[in-house]
Amino acid sequence: ERHGECRMSAWLPRVAAAALTGLVACSAALGAPARVAGTVASVTGDTLVITTADAKPQIVRLDDKIRITIRTPAAYAILEEGRYVGVTAMPRADGTLVASAVSVFPESRRGAGEGHYPMKGRPAGTTMTNATVKSVSVSASRPAGNATVTAATYAHGEYRLTLAYAGGAQTVVVPDDVPVVALSNGDRSALARGAHVIVTGERDAQGELAATRIDVGGNGSVPPL
Repeated sequence: ERHGECRMSAWLPRVAAAALTGLVACSAALGAPARVAGTVASVTGDTLVITTADAKPQIVRLDDKIRITIRTPAAYAILEEGRYVGVTAMPRADGTLVASAVSVFPESRRGAGEGHYPMKGRPAGTTMTNATVKSVSVSASRPAGNATVTAATYAHGEYRLTLAYAGGAQTVVVPDDVPVVALSNGDRSALARGAHVIVTGERDAQGELAATRIDVGGNGSVPPL
């Protein structure tokens, strides 16, 4: 009996430690940034419900600080000198930066996130450049990020953008199958039933999202991830 008690007393601290470890891990997961795509099912007050790709409902909490952005598909002609853009890109074998998505900011958001930097939560080597178009260039590209488009020219099925930002510049190739979207500021009226959205926020213990940002596909489109 006493031997069993000793074994039990030695076992209990390990169980407690394991439980505490699990609790810490669980707590660390809570409040972590999350990104969920889906279709608006309903909006009631400060509660948004979206249906995800696996047909599951996701509850999203809204507040007055949330930023809503409309992302509308645009023609490549919008990539003109002087535009402020954000370009997601990765280097190909020869080091040339190749875009996977291009966003054109409204004037009210010129300078947002300006610079060239690696993107978190994306494949290694993925960069973002926010910058302004300054001049036309057909030379080989260099790593890109968030910057203003300095140059744009169409050749061999590709646009080549020279992106200038405070402290540097990058050149990026934009293949003709890469989505280009025009961004505009939106409000809750954009969260209509059936709208395609991407919600960025933090998940709580109940699995609900406290949204910090929502991207809405304009004209019924699906915003690119």
